[in-house]
Amino acid sequence: MCLLFRAVLLVALLFPLTCVAQDRKAVVTVGGFVQDSLSGERLPGAMVRISGQHLATSTNAFGFFSMAVPSGAVQVEVRYLGYGTQVTHLYLRGDTSLVVRLSPKSSQLAEVHITSGAPSHTDIRLANKITLSSREIQELPRLMGEADAVKAIQLLPGVQGGREGASDLHVRGGGPDQNLILLDGVPVYNVSHLLGLFSVFNTDAIKNVDIVKGGFPARYGGRLSSVVEVQLKEGSNQGFRGEGAVGLLSSKLLLEGPVSGGKTSFLVAGRRTYVDALAAAASKLSGEEMSRYRFYDLNLKVNHRFSPQDRLYLSVYAGDDSFADTYVYAGEHQREEQQFKLQWGNVTSALRWNHVFSPKLFGNMTLTYSGYEFKVVDDTKLQQQDSLFHLTLTYASRIRDWGAKFDFDYIPSPRHEINFGGNYTNHLFHPDAIQVDAHLNTPSAIVSAGADVIPAQEYYLYAEDVVRLSDRLQASTGLHYSGFVVKGRHFHSLQPRLALAYHSAKGLSLKSSFSTMAQYLHLLSNTSTGTPTDIWVPATAQVAPQRAWQYTLGASSLAWGGALDVSGELYYKHMANTAEFKDTPDFMQEFIKSGSNTDFAAYVSRPYEERVVSGKGWTYGSEWLVRKREGKTTGWISYTLAWAWRQSDSLNYGERYPYTYDSRHTMAVVASHSLTEALRIGGSWTYRSGSAVTLPTTHYKAYQEEIGQPGQVPQPGSVEFLGERNNFRMPAYHRLDVGITHHKKKNWGERTWNLSVYNLYNRQNPFFLRTSTPGVLSSGTVKRQLYQVSLFPILPSFSYGFKF
Repeated sequence: MCLLFRAVLLVALLFPLTCVAQDRKAVVTVGGFVQDSLSGERLPGAMVRISGQHLATSTNAFGFFSMAVPSGAVQVEVRYLGYGTQVTHLYLRGDTSLVVRLSPKSSQLAEVHITSGAPSHTDIRLANKITLSSREIQELPRLMGEADAVKAIQLLPGVQGGREGASDLHVRGGGPDQNLILLDGVPVYNVSHLLGLFSVFNTDAIKNVDIVKGGFPARYGGRLSSVVEVQLKEGSNQGFRGEGAVGLLSSKLLLEGPVSGGKTSFLVAGRRTYVDALAAAASKLSGEEMSRYRFYDLNLKVNHRFSPQDRLYLSVYAGDDSFADTYVYAGEHQREEQQFKLQWGNVTSALRWNHVFSPKLFGNMTLTYSGYEFKVVDDTKLQQQDSLFHLTLTYASRIRDWGAKFDFDYIPSPRHEINFGGNYTNHLFHPDAIQVDAHLNTPSAIVSAGADVIPAQEYYLYAEDVVRLSDRLQASTGLHYSGFVVKGRHFHSLQPRLALAYHSAKGLSLKSSFSTMAQYLHLLSNTSTGTPTDIWVPATAQVAPQRAWQYTLGASSLAWGGALDVSGELYYKHMANTAEFKDTPDFMQEFIKSGSNTDFAAYVSRPYEERVVSGKGWTYGSEWLVRKREGKTTGWISYTLAWAWRQSDSLNYGERYPYTYDSRHTMAVVASHSLTEALRIGGSWTYRSGSAVTLPTTHYKAYQEEIGQPGQVPQPGSVEFLGERNNFRMPAYHRLDVGITHHKKKNWGERTWNLSVYNLYNRQNPFFLRTSTPGVLSSGTVKRQLYQVSLFPILPSFSYGFKF
């Protein structure tokens, strides 16, 4: 592979010298934008090809394309999923700019009509990417009335979701921290609402979602396993419109429209639960305090077109979750009130400037901000006659980023497309801090401990050349150089990227790739129960940056007259310097118990480097996807056969052990069918092998001193022997979700009813396992029993939606 990379890189560097004569043959550039004819929305990933010639490209994230073509008469053919194909006839004498406006197809019931020519996977930049449109996400069955982008991604090959209901993504055996999740180009550090039941992405505001699992373009870096890029709609510049929905747990509203004669457009979308309002009403009726929960999120996007060559975008997201549980006891001589609060949230913003320097050169400059924070508070008040005892324990963690980046696309000749750019990010880490405040009539702080704020700087530069070596062979060669400065250390990483794609005359496409990735951030998991108390920490001299090397080999083709896209891929990935906490008790339990002592505060005050261990991992497997994206029936079938291993000298006696989410078999079947123009049904069935967990294999009697009572007589007790790490498999996970949607046109717009059922056959999937001691046998042997705790039974839901 190393020799192959060097050979292709040499060809890529020397090829411009061999094609100078060709480029001097009256070659001109045609470039411009592809957009929706009704809303003016730019369309990323649209296929643009020159009919009768082996020249094709796709639009970038901002709908821009550029191609170097021979002068003279040409036919520019543009295609995009869900839109009619448009052919533009041009006679080119020089560089030409144009705007292609595609019209949405009038009916979802229209059968598929295949246009002859190259399918989308013949573009090497699209071959390693899966795109989900907003429409595809909306057609999935809904949980509590909400269609969700992350739940849709979990149904793709090579991806699984971890715990029941969670928004985690485990891609090709990687951890949830190893995914670069971008919202309009800005990293999002926690994508969960309601402990993972919903994600932070409002589907109504989404344009599309791109997922890259291998063959990473050189512009991406900073994570090992995947890139998930969520693009929001820009806001219609053709007319004012709105849409919304009312579900069982939440409601949402989106408004968009033009300002200033169509040069400016805006989009604002909001979503909020009313669980807290229902709980407050129930508390008032019952006279008892109840747990309260709420979340909200807000998306705002504004863009202004200064000229055909310049456009400015402002994108803002803010979201927050809050859970509170109150316990009150009122006796004759005392009153006790205890309140537990858990709060977490994200804020992101991006200011982008797009500029078309010429039909050959497109630039995008961006300023970014991203912040994530969680806080846990346990507050106890004890009133006895004239004295008041007040104890407050607070645990918090946060990360904040400010950044700037630039990206350029340059097309010097018909056979070359060069992408280059860079990024600088200033991180501020506050990994964890605890404060214990005790008041006995007068305030007095007992303990304040935890890590100091850790500043760090991260940067990268990249360059990539997409080379058309022949009419059927493409290569993408690139380099990504990154650096990280923290605590006086300067880490570097040079990451070569190589991808090859061959397209046969019979429609079969073969592809292979090699990529190296580096990650300077670690996510340390504090708990196994799904609460958002994991902490982000920087790599240091003691906890080195993570690294990965990945190889892929795949094939794809159109089948069934072009209606189906069939693909398969083999992969192998090796990871170094993975980090996790040492074997410690569950964080949430320890935090609650710490009210009686300061042991937890002392634990937190230790540097996080002393609380983690490093190791390595390797994963390999095969992925298969059969997909139908147009017609009365759409959907996909995905299957993954995979292995995921971890190894650390400090764990499992130094021997390898299966990763927690090592699932041998993962499968998903997704289908949506239009019965009539107004009525659509859909369903999804998912299956995966059981996750690996660590359970005790032996219990034996032992004597121990009572905790906190030195000098006391030892008491009989029981000690658990765990044996190997992840030595037990949970039962397999599977469930069926179904939904039915009815649309009806109204004078004022359109209304929609949706009925969905989550877990239709009421499968009791494992959330976690625990052991208990129900008794002792007559022989004196202690009887142990294993229990499964399940989370979601069958859950019907209903929602009402509207558009105007």
